[in-house]
Amino acid sequence: MTIPARKKILGIGYPKFAIAEFEELAKTYDIFYFHPDDRKQVISEVKRLTDAHGPFDASWVLYDTARYAPFDEEMLAPVFEHPGVCGIFSQGGAGVDSIDCDWLTSKNCYVANTPYAVSDATADMGITLMLCALRGVNERQANARAGKWRLGMGLAEDPAGKTIGFLGMGNIGKSMARKTQPWGMKVIYHNRRRMSPKDEQALNATYVSFDQLLAQSEVLSINCPLTEETKGIIDAAAIAKMQDGAYIVNTARGGVIDEEAMIAALESGKLAGAGLDVLTVEPCESSPLFDMPNVMVIPHCGAFTKGTIHRGEKEVFANVKAYFEQGRPVSYVNTPERDA
Repeated sequence: MTIPARKKILGIGYPKFAIAEFEELAKTYDIFYFHPDDRKQVISEVKRLTDAHGPFDASWVLYDTARYAPFDEEMLAPVFEHPGVCGIFSQGGAGVDSIDCDWLTSKNCYVANTPYAVSDATADMGITLMLCALRGVNERQANARAGKWRLGMGLAEDPAGKTIGFLGMGNIGKSMARKTQPWGMKVIYHNRRRMSPKDEQALNATYVSFDQLLAQSEVLSINCPLTEETKGIIDAAAIAKMQDGAYIVNTARGGVIDEEAMIAALESGKLAGAGLDVLTVEPCESSPLFDMPNVMVIPHCGAFTKGTIHRGEKEVFANVKAYFEQGRPVSYVNTPERDA
């Protein structure tokens, strides 16, 4: 009797919290992993491990990938030198704009993500950034640290009763909309697909056109993925259609907004302020946004909580396990031939 060979997994990263789940997976499958650093090192390690231990049946990448993304042919080609073997690339996080999904689909490989793990933490950060923008927290903190206390400060805005518009109403947008309810904010949204009447009623949300979203939003929250259709969609023309003194909050992807147009609008006063978790170029070492008192900028860390990373790691492993046991991952964004 021939014992079947154990399936092999290439891991770009080792879990911070889901150690038990990792060890459980390792009981059944052979896992070869490394600790990623910069892009050059990751490309080198992928090739080294594939040459030494491949071919691999699955691969994953965990979190904090900005230093070495994108995940494309240049990086992953060695994994696919044996056609049809590696059938899943499982990543931690909801957005897949740093992954060459078309290329992986051509290799008959699922691209799996973790859309549920990050929802609440990212929504929490969206609410935090909204409040920081409305209440002028960045300027007030700088005043206090400079020993000026309230000198020269104007009055801030309240969230209560304001209209918040969501560009994109997926898991994160819905969670954020729910979190606005204590302030009685009016929720409007524009999305690729309209929600069901039941969901709209639960969120007290009204579907509007894109132009209506721009015209009616006092706070515009960006919650859509970065695609060819959404890249730079909030440009100078779109901002011109917004109310004078409106605010922008972005926890999605920096590229959805034309950054130069937003900066010009913030400087002119067309936009009163912004709360940004994401920028067009990441990591970002220099930007005019950093010196603007009416802008709160944080380094794409909306999902960087212990609980979120733990849940995300578990979902990454669950996607791999489901693929091996059921033929497809729990959450995936493409349809390779094996699932066509």
